[in-house]
Amino acid sequence: MKLILFALLLFSSFRCAKTSVYVCDSPHAVRYHYKPNCQGLGNCQHRVVEISLDSAEKSNKTLCKWERR
Repeated sequence: MKLILFALLLFSSFRCAKTSVYVCDSPHAVRYHYKPNCQGLGNCQHRVVEISLDSAEKSNKTLCKWERR
């Protein structure tokens, strides 16, 4: 019984990985964001678009510093 409870606790602590992120649709954008209203997107002069995390990482974008907090 304790083993089952431990296993449930262990598996319930894992969160689903976020698979889509937001980026500024600018050729000079270098960061991706988990939230479309992130403070880091405030200076975006172009559209904010939703793309896959995989696509953002393949285009060498890194996580916004505001999102790391």
